[in-house]
Amino acid sequence: MQDNKSFPSFVPQKSMEPQEKILKTSLNQFFKYGIKHVTMDDIAKELGMSKKTIYQFYKEKDDLVNQLCEMEMLGQEQMFNKINEEAQDPIHEIMMISQTMREMMQNINPIFFMDLQKFYPEAFKRFQKFKESCAFQNIVDNIKKGIALGIYRKDIDIEFTARYRLSQIDTLMFGNHFVHEKISFVRAHELMFEMFVYGICTVKGHKLINAYKKINEDE
Repeated sequence: MQDNKSFPSFVPQKSMEPQEKILKTSLNQFFKYGIKHVTMDDIAKELGMSKKTIYQFYKEKDDLVNQLCEMEMLGQEQMFNKINEEAQDPIHEIMMISQTMREMMQNINPIFFMDLQKFYPEAFKRFQKFKESCAFQNIVDNIKKGIALGIYRKDIDIEFTARYRLSQIDTLMFGNHFVHEKISFVRAHELMFEMFVYGICTVKGHKLINAYKKINEDE
């Protein structure tokens, strides 16, 4: 299982100590082949180190997956905070988050999420905790700011709308409703996002989206 392509992640890149190298390489392999299909032997071979060295840091594959998920979720929280600081307005913010997700999904085999849900309950529970707390609150805050600025409709139910957005993401990752041979993982994400963001916007918001997307208003 040889592949030198690097996949986007939030594993720290500054210091590449053995433990961090293991995490980065494992994530690349899991994204490409799915978690279940990658063995500790595969990871050791890709790293050019012995399994014994890996087991000095991770007692078993489940431990590796759990710690990797924890680090990724913390990285996602940092990403939300960074985008929140840089965004010009709520639509810009939500589009930046969507673009970050798009870049990640572009190189993820959908089976990764199925494996996480089916075989790694502790890691999946951590993902759900992140979604129900950090991701949910981020969407709620975004909607409130958008309503205050007049770019989101003021008649929408904020909590329901935030949970609807999360359900879109769940459907994409874990719902098994899409045949990715017919429509790509990334394209499915794009279509869902556009249906969501255009649906909650006012005319003012629509114009702002189109400005960011460089769409002529007459098109």
